[in-house]
Amino acid sequence: MMNRSTSDRASDEVPFLADEEKDAYTTSRRLSRREARWARLLPYSGALNVTLLVALLATWILQRHDPNKAYIPNEIYSPALSAVEYETVVFTGGLRGDKSKFQGSSKEVDAVWDEMYNDVLISAISPESAAKLPNATTPFTYDTDHYIVELDVFHQLHCLNMLRKLVYPAAYPMDLTSESEEAADNIFHMEHCYEQLRQSLQCSSDISTIYWEWSDKKQRMFGNVHTTHTCRNFDKIRDWAVEHHATTDLDFAKHVMGAPLRHD
Repeated sequence: MMNRSTSDRASDEVPFLADEEKDAYTTSRRLSRREARWARLLPYSGALNVTLLVALLATWILQRHDPNKAYIPNEIYSPALSAVEYETVVFTGGLRGDKSKFQGSSKEVDAVWDEMYNDVLISAISPESAAKLPNATTPFTYDTDHYIVELDVFHQLHCLNMLRKLVYPAAYPMDLTSESEEAADNIFHMEHCYEQLRQSLQCSSDISTIYWEWSDKKQRMFGNVHTTHTCRNFDKIRDWAVEHHATTDLDFAKHVMGAPLRHD
């Protein structure tokens, strides 16, 4: 048998893989096993991500479609926004036997109007809420930790109540015809009131529909004002006003530091 050369034997003794190749191979095997583990986890991770996405989307849709809430684009901030809920209301006609407790000129009717708005006219809000208002407002004279606001709905109800009283001059005499300064002030006030209500009505632009019916008795069509409306829940808003009702007197003749200035 032929003896193999020393170089041949040396060649046989060289390992199949060099050390650095073995290290690379081992590392590769480790990475492959790690990648395999991750590969097995990928479907679960994907499913979890999809589940979270669906949950977030469902939450967003439910919030957007909550029947008691509504999304109004570019809605300005109000401290009473959290109180806003919506409800379906069928209006009364206010005619003959369909009159409400807000109609008439008695002391009882006056008390109902006072309870509706006058008892909660002025609200107190925190500096944080005041900072979010679109228009700066003034701190209370003797409580500068709270700021003065009046929800416009209550101001509008005040104006409507003043116009109600014009219907009953015997119960609520108001000079609108003389040349006196009082008459001029009264006219100024009434003009302000109906202009405020005009703007509010146009601002809300209620698109609920009055429907028309045929009367066999009178042989003609009539519009029916028992119309169905989507309304903000007034009781919820009034509850907010009760909760934030100002307990500090207003001193209109004293300048409070930090109050915004009018440019008359």
